[in-house]
Amino acid sequence: MRCPSLNIFGTFFPSWMLCAVLGIVVAILVYGVLSRTRLGGELRPALLAYPSLALSVTFILWLTFYGQ
Repeated sequence: MRCPSLNIFGTFFPSWMLCAVLGIVVAILVYGVLSRTRLGGELRPALLAYPSLALSVTFILWLTFYGQ
């Protein structure tokens, strides 16, 4: 079984890398929204919550697009 890869500007990247970048972007956006609404302080411990959110989104994207 081969690893799914994406052709981006002529270079092949593993597709998990794109899912990881999107997961990090979503976690940053959620952090921004929670900071503006002052709900970020309710999310404790933040050091575990935001990376867990990024990983969850990464895994959901991976399973949605590449899971069989």
